Amino acid sequence: MNGPDSGANHAFVVVVIAPDERSAEVTIAGRTQVVTGESPRQTRSGALDAAASYAAHLGRPVLVNARDANGSWQLSVSPTGVVQTVGGTDAELIGPPDKKKGSSGKGRVIALSVVGGVLVLGLLGGGGYLALGMLPTGGSGGGGGGEGDDGQTVVFDSRPAPPGFTDQAVWTDTLASESNPAVAPDGGTAAFVSEEGALTVVDPDGEEQWSSELPEGVSPTGAAPYFVVDGDGYGVAMLDDEALWQWPADGGEPVETAIPDGARVSFPGHAPLVEDGEEAFVPEDGELSPVDVPDGYGAMLNDGRNVLTAVRNGPWEWVGPGGERVEPEEPEGADDMDRLLTARAETVVVVWSAGGGESVLAVHDSRDGSVIAQSPVDPDDLEDARWVEGDGVAAYGPVVFDLDGGAAHDVGLTPLSASGEWVFGELDGESVAVDSAGEPTVLEEDTARPWGILGDRAVVVSGDSVYALSPE
Repeated sequence: MNGPDSGANHAFVVVVIAPDERSAEVTIAGRTQVVTGESPRQTRSGALDAAASYAAHLGRPVLVNARDANGSWQLSVSPTGVVQTVGGTDAELIGPPDKKKGSSGKGRVIALSVVGGVLVLGLLGGGGYLALGMLPTGGSGGGGGGEGDDGQTVVFDSRPAPPGFTDQAVWTDTLASESNPAVAPDGGTAAFVSEEGALTVVDPDGEEQWSSELPEGVSPTGAAPYFVVDGDGYGVAMLDDEALWQWPADGGEPVETAIPDGARVSFPGHAPLVEDGEEAFVPEDGELSPVDVPDGYGAMLNDGRNVLTAVRNGPWEWVGPGGERVEPEEPEGADDMDRLLTARAETVVVVWSAGGGESVLAVHDSRDGSVIAQSPVDPDDLEDARWVEGDGVAAYGPVVFDLDGGAAHDVGLTPLSASGEWVFGELDGESVAVDSAGEPTVLEEDTARPWGILGDRAVVVSGDSVYALSPE
């Protein structure tokens, strides 16, 4: 499953969407029901509604393990109907909710909930499909056969290769059932749980750097490793129902940190942040150290040294040894800061009002607040948006950002993922890959979307096998 677990002690719902996306099997407490829809959107919405009803019945969040023909994803659905991509793939909206006009009715319900000082926007009904639509490539296709005995490359022929890469796999391996790989932020290593149930870290050539048996209670099925900051390198973290496990960058014994019942663990800053009610913590040597969150602020991410905290409308503040308050630079043509949308360790995304009902979407440097890139945008297009980021290219909703060149292009994209030099998503009903110049490339059906770039190789999945594809 892709996406970090949002915390301990969740009940599970399994959603399997049919290839034609007109029906889905929803398994709750061992019982399977079928929901249908006249469109993929209705099918996904119906599946989420079923999960939300179960969460309301239990009075606590449920984890949704969702799968379709392209791969898998993990969501958290609260008793109030809040839907999140779990593990902090998007930092939430901050501060008191705005009252929406015209949002009542049966077709589309927007649920707002304040959790630990963080305002979470969840979508039910017609909007729920977006959360389930953010499915990374996984797969339908045949599994891999492993590298040949003679050390030759393996042909990746079960689905089309992503743009910029060949069908020649330098290496391949078999994954634990329903699990997914991860690629370190620096592209130096990849991690996955093998068919035998061992956490395995490899370099771009597929050479094992280290491996470790999973601790008791950590299931290989659906395993999701996450790279986390460890000194000057990256260790690996995994979650079970009661604890966070962290392996050092060079392997060895993992450190166990108990997670309180109902707490949420997220990794958007490449380090774990634990939120429990109104309190935030960072794991240190197997214990949870409290974060001194400023009054009125909410914790958004941990970058391994400092914690980024923010309010919905105003400066953000880093808490920790290098802590400082950051006043964002006003983008050209903007009047007032409307709201902070999301954040990562190096960037903060803000929408600004520009008068006359116009808005400016800006990506800011998280440390000094300067504008990296900006674009005029229709605020209605940001309602269901999310942030995805590759190497120097990113997207929030319809806007694609060239983070290195400082440019932005509103191309009308619905982004799903980003890897390397491409943002992957949907445009005018077609699957596309968009480069930093905003130029789309139409993809073949079922094209593999990379989980990350390992060295110069794309890490892709088909069936229960992972491959490292060579560049063109």
